[in-house]
Order: sequence, then C-alpha cells, then structure tokens
Amino acid sequence: MSQTPTSDPKVDDTKAPDVDDALAQARASLRFWLVFIALCFCVLLSALDLGGVSTAAPMIVAELHGTDFSWVGSAYTLSSAACLPFAGNLAQIFGRRPVTLVLVLIFAIGSAVSGSSKSMTALIVGRAIQGVGGGGLQTLVYIVNADLVPLRKRGIFTGITGLVWTLGTVVGPVISGSLTEKASWRWLFYMNLPLCALAFLAVALFLDLKKPEGDIRSKIVKIDWIGNILIIASSTSCMLGLTWGGGRFPWSSAQVLAPVIIGVIGLGVTLVYEIRFASRPTIPKTVISNPGSLLGYFAAFIHGVITLGVTFYLPTWFQSVHDATPIQSGIYFLPMAASISPAAIVQGLLIAKLGHYRLINLIGWSAVLLGLGLFITLDRNTSLGVIVVFQIIQGVGMGLLYALTFVVLAPLPVSENASAVSLLSFVRAFSQSWGVAIAGSVISNKLASTLPSSILEQFDRASLVYGVIPEIAGLPEPLQDQVKDVYVESIRVMWIVMAVLAAVGFLTVLFMKDIPLSRTVDGKWGLKKPAEKGKTEKAEVGENSEEVTEIEKGATT
Repeated sequence: MSQTPTSDPKVDDTKAPDVDDALAQARASLRFWLVFIALCFCVLLSALDLGGVSTAAPMIVAELHGTDFSWVGSAYTLSSAACLPFAGNLAQIFGRRPVTLVLVLIFAIGSAVSGSSKSMTALIVGRAIQGVGGGGLQTLVYIVNADLVPLRKRGIFTGITGLVWTLGTVVGPVISGSLTEKASWRWLFYMNLPLCALAFLAVALFLDLKKPEGDIRSKIVKIDWIGNILIIASSTSCMLGLTWGGGRFPWSSAQVLAPVIIGVIGLGVTLVYEIRFASRPTIPKTVISNPGSLLGYFAAFIHGVITLGVTFYLPTWFQSVHDATPIQSGIYFLPMAASISPAAIVQGLLIAKLGHYRLINLIGWSAVLLGLGLFITLDRNTSLGVIVVFQIIQGVGMGLLYALTFVVLAPLPVSENASAVSLLSFVRAFSQSWGVAIAGSVISNKLASTLPSSILEQFDRASLVYGVIPEIAGLPEPLQDQVKDVYVESIRVMWIVMAVLAAVGFLTVLFMKDIPLSRTVDGKWGLKKPAEKGKTEKAEVGENSEEVTEIEKGATT
C-alpha cells in the first residue's frame, strides 16, 4: 500500500525505505496491533456482560424476588454514563495504561459483587460498580484509537472493535441462557473474573503509551473535581426520575419530575462551569461550540436511545410472545446482533475510501426507520423467519450509524480528539440509560393498563414486565393467548415511540455537511519510543499534530 508523506521535508516517503526503516515500520505495525488486541479484549469483556443480563432477567427476578429489576440494567448504564467523562479526564492526566488497568479491576470487583449477591439491592450495587469499569473501558478504547489512528482511517478500526462488541453481545445471551438453564445466572458474572485477569495482563504488557510527566500530587491537583462531580450528580438525578417514572411513581408526580428537572438544570450548570470557570475543563469549550459537532452529539443521543431500547427488550418479545427459553431468546436475537458490526465495518471502509460520511448516515437512518416500521407490524403469528429479516434491516441501520462519530470529530482539531471522544461516549452511554428507562416505562405502563386483573393482582408494577413471563406457559387457554396479545401491544407501543425518535434522527441528516477528514494524529500521544531506536521517535510519535506517524503506516498496511 502506498505511504502517506509526512509534513517533514527531510523525510521522503515516496522512496523505498532502507532495511532499518523497514524494520522500524514493521515493529511499529506489530506494536500497534498488540495494543489494538489488548483494546479489543477490554471491549469483549464489557460486551459479554451487557449482552447477557437481559436474557437471564426472568430467572434473576424469580430467585431474588426484587421489585426493582429495571435498575439492574439502569444501574449499569447510569454509572457507566456518569463516570465516562471522569475516566477521560483521568486518562488525560495520568495516562492511558494506568487508568485502563484500574478500570479492569473495578469491573472485576463489580462482577464478584453481582455474582455473589443475595438480594436485588446487592445485585444493583454490583451492576453499578461494573458500569464504572465497563463504561470507562469503552471510552478508553476509543481514546487510544484516536491517539494512534487518523480520523480518515479510524472508521475501519472502530468497525473492528464493533465486531468484537457484537461477538460479545451475540455470545453473551447464548452463554447467559446456557448458564441460566444448566447452572445458575450467577456464573454470568463469575465468568468475568478470569476474563478480567486476561484483560489486565494484555493491557499491562502491550498498552505502553506515552504519559504526561509529573508526580501524583501535581496530577491530582489537575483533576476537574467540580466539573466531574456536577456531571455525575446531574446525570444520576436524571436517571433516578426516569427509572421511577411509570413504575414506582406516576410520570406526573413530583418524585419523577423533580429529579429529572434538577438533573437537566444541573447538566446546564455543568456546561456553564466548564466553559467559563474551569481552569482544566473535562469538557473544553472547543468540543461543544461547533454547530456540526453539536448536531452529531444530538443524533448520537437518539441513536443510543433506540439501540438500547430495541436490543434490551427484543429478547423480552421472544420470551413473552414466542415461549422462548432464555437460551432460545439469545439465539433468536443473533440476526440483529450479528448484522450490526459488519455494517459498522463497511461504513468505516467506505468512509476511509471516499472521505464522505453524510450519505452513510442517510442510509443508516433510513434503514433504522424502516426496521422499526416493520417491527410495528409484528404479532403473535409472525414467523421467526420474517422476524430475522426485520432484525437484519434494523441491525444494518444501527451499525451504519456509527458514522455519527465523524459528524462530531470532523469539524474539530485533532488535539481535541480525546475530549470529544470522551464526551461522545458519555452522550451515547447516557442516551442508552434513557433508552432502557423509556422503553421499559412504555411497556410497563401499557401492561399495567391492559393485563387482566387476575394477573395484575399477583405482581408489583415495578416487576411486571419480567415477573409475568415465567408464568405465561402455565396459564390456561384462552387466558394465555390474551396475555401474549397484551405483550404484543405493549411492546408495539415501544416500537412506535422508537420509530418517532428515528424520524427525528433522519431529519438531522438534512443539516449535516461533509467536512474533509484529518489524516493526522495528535503527536502528544502515541506508543513509547523503543530505547534502541531513538532516531525513529519522530516518525513514530510525531513532534506535532501535523505529522503522520509510523503507527498510521502500521495501521493502514
């Protein structure tokens, strides 16, 4: 493959490299791929867990008898979203590898707490701890990719990490279903412990990136404590209201409206503080002042709501309407999960080749809108073969919409990549919290208003969605069919809500503009220089953000 010239006039990349240069490039390429493999391991760790919990939901509810199961999903996504900017801030101050190692340990602790929980409260606490680690790992993966790969080529690697994520979400429900049926749902969490050990080892060995100088005390002083506390408190307040709405309290109650309003106001205060008062802001003004980037954040928020709303509750459809066991629902979910990542890789390849991203976003939103429209037509008699086709359409659309990353980053200087990626990760994770909460509340409200009174009397409203499912198979006819039809209609309302959001997302494309994608990386970050090859440091790491690095060459050959 041809080499991209550097900005250094002394370096002529059009000439054949000598032996030493060839060896240096090969070593850079190998080091890049070792780092990338370590990052993929972290992605797989988080995806396996998140993909399997919804499949095991009915069994967890049956054993722990909790009334707040929605928090098992929401606690993870909430803590993940709330702590994402903090993880990015710490990575900027302490370096990528130390923060990544700590996050792996936090995820392991959360897994142990979740697996050993004796009550729903303990499980929720464990899931919240897991969310801090899992969410932080996801944003660190994207930050390191931004450190090493120029935006023009980054879509390919984002697609590959997406493929690993899909592998986890595909295998996760199957493993979860198998463990739930053959052993215990607790092993869904215990299996993370050896995986955490492997991820820790891979990161410790291979993620050898440059890090800022300074002692611990000086670095602690640089942390944006006020900004991060405001972000965590505000997002937590929002999520409390969303989780309580329609379940524990009516949507119009003060218990729901107050925390949501306080949280939204708090996020506004956070932005004002970060822009005007923070000396070392977690969210620099640059990353939120560009109209094109703001449009990308908004579209990514909608994409996140739809993605989690659909993927979290599609297994519920199979278990409630098609009498699927946990493992069967995981298998039935495969077409959607397996179609997301190939689409994400395709969009990365196309954008790397063409340098344009607006058309990809247009096709993505069109497919998502079409897929949700088809989901609305589902009923008890729809064959699984038809549902497979609908899932593939929806999955392709959701995969293509990872091109929204380029909408956010293209207008920004490469020096702001890490901050923008961290904020984008927060927007996506926070939106996923809204997706789980909104979809769950819509389904729960519809069930509560349409299920037969004989069923409603047996279950608390907060556990209604999953609590009824294990009892459906034992109901007499025609009550069994009646309950299934109620689930069909309840989930259909959720499909309609998601379709409306997809229509809004489609409209954002009308305001998007194709901006040339950067071919450079920020020279402040990169793999450490090999001690024996000091002369290659400039090519490998770069002295400024205008240089093309050996890492780019290794990543594109």
